[in-house]
Parts: sequence; structure tokens; C-alpha cells
Amino acid sequence: MSERENLSRILELAITAPSGENCQPWRFFVSGDEIKIFNLPEKDLSLYNFNQFGSYISHGAVIENIVIAAKETGYAANISVFPDPQNPNHVSTITLSKQEKTEKDHLFPYIKDRVSNRNPYDGKLLNKDQEDKLISEGEKIEGIDVQLVSDRSKKNKLAKHLSVSDRLLFENRRLHDFLFSHIIWDEKESQEKKSGFYIKELALPPPIEKIFKLLRNWDKVKLFNMFGFSVMAAKGNVKLYSKVGALGVILSKGNSPKDYVLAGRAMQRVWLEATGLGMSIQPVTGIIFFIQRLMGGDKESFSEKHSKMIKVAFDGVAREFQIGENNIAMLFRVGYTNKKAFKSLRLPPTITFENN
Repeated sequence: MSERENLSRILELAITAPSGENCQPWRFFVSGDEIKIFNLPEKDLSLYNFNQFGSYISHGAVIENIVIAAKETGYAANISVFPDPQNPNHVSTITLSKQEKTEKDHLFPYIKDRVSNRNPYDGKLLNKDQEDKLISEGEKIEGIDVQLVSDRSKKNKLAKHLSVSDRLLFENRRLHDFLFSHIIWDEKESQEKKSGFYIKELALPPPIEKIFKLLRNWDKVKLFNMFGFSVMAAKGNVKLYSKVGALGVILSKGNSPKDYVLAGRAMQRVWLEATGLGMSIQPVTGIIFFIQRLMGGDKESFSEKHSKMIKVAFDGVAREFQIGENNIAMLFRVGYTNKKAFKSLRLPPTITFENN
């Protein structure tokens, strides 16, 4: 293969990285052996993505895929994060150099197989060796700590806190409208758009899937909430979050854009390792992203009641994980399930080749 073909192939693997609502907020410029990665903030303007932190996590996963795939192709990758202080959308420049010998990364085979599995897990616990492998993979990224909680009591408490975000989904119109604007209801449309959520990816039981179509209408949601629908929806997901092998967090030292890129790299390594071990992962980030917004001074997006709920839930999460001075950048559930997940489709990478 030519160098251009190699780089195109690397980027095709890179964009299998996860992103919020499968919005794929990236664009690439390639000049010689240099890859510039840019964030597209207009792709995700949701309440989940305060200061583009969620998208920066996705970019971190893209970067880690590039590093892993480059090694497989015989390149070493030199990474510069936010190299242009005047352009916060220029997330990274990666310079590849051809090597006679490169140490392959054992995670490479799992890049294509990684998927967010939203099905119920069977509750089987991870053994010590498996936990150590997941933690050590994430902590290969400097400045990142990984914690896993498998204690049943702690998982039950955490699950109740995490379910608050599901309640807010049906009580906050902006959250509701953003999600439902990204849901695709039939397979043909999914194949055509290759972005957003195909309804089957949400792993809803058939009766709930039918009800979900009714929930597109905000007026109907408000009517259902008069009978406690949003509260019941949250309670229904407590079991989903508690019956897992473990709940995990990616902890960063700070709360800067660079910290979230590092967290995304670490999360991708944990996810690929879990895939290789036959486990499933689903990010559970609502409360984490909402508290970022509140701490950042946003007083408009949530009511006073909801703001208090978010703060109580976050304090509970922080207490159960004993995070200390660290920042929770990502939170996820990991475990086993026999139910296959629908894999989100991806648009081809948008690549501009310069002076090649």
C-alpha cells in the first residue's frame, strides 16, 4: 500500500470510536505523515456536552485508535494535543514515522468489534485478573486512574444515583428533543444516514420500543408524567445499572479539555480490553456531564429542582467511588451478556489530503 492508502486505512479504523448519540464530531487533514484532527462542535450541542468535554472524550478514543492502528501498520505516533492555542477545535496533530520494527498492540484486533451494549447484563462478577487488566490498560495513559466497584451494596447505591439522568430525560425538554432527534426508526434510514441511533441499538424490550415511539411527542410525555412515568422509567433502570460485573470510572487529575482527551484515550483502551475478554461496556455519563454544566455556571438549562437532584446524585457517585481530589471524566458499566448489540454505523472519515 502507498502511504496515502495506509493513512486512509488507519483513519477508517479511527472513526469506529464512540461519540455522543453517534454524532461523529471529527474531521481530518493529512499532509505527508502528519494528521490534524479537528472537532466539529456543531455536531453535538446537547446538554451532555458542556464545553465540548464529551466530544473531546470521543476525540481521545479516535487518537488511541490511530496510535494502535499505526503500530499495526509499522508506524510510531507522536501526539500533540491542542497544538494551536488560538484554535480550540484543533484537537490534535499526530505525526507518524515509519519504523523498521514496531511493537504491535494486542488491542488492535478489537477495534472493529468494540460496541456499546445497552442490553441487560447477567450480573456475573469479574475476577481479580480481569479487573487488573482493565485497570492497567486505562492507566497506561499518563494522568489517568481507573476504579471499578463490584460490591453489591455500592452498586445498588450507585445505580439509584445514575438513574436520575433517565428521569431528567423525560422531564427536561431539551434533553428529550435532542435524543429523539437522533433516533432513527427503520433500518433503511439507518443504512442511509450512518449517524444517530437506530432504535434497535437502544436494546429496548419490544413493548417499550413501541411506547418509545409515542414518547417522541413532548405533550404526550408531559401527560404521562402526570401519572409518574419519568419516575418509573428511572426506577426501571436501577436494575440495569446494578446488575453488572462492575461499575467503573475514569478519573483525571484536572478538568481541562486536555484531561478529557486523555480520559477518552484511557476509556478506549479499557473498552477494547473488555471486548477482548468477552465483556460488554456501556457508558453511563448523564450525571457526570450534567454536573459539569452546573459547576461551569449554567443556571438556565436545569430547573432548581433538577439542579438539586443532579448535585445529590453526583455527590453520591463521588462518595461511593471515593474520588478525592480527582475529576470523574467517564463512568461506565461493564459485565457479561449473551445478547448481541446492534453496532452503530459510521460515515466514511472526512479527510482532506494536503500537498500529497
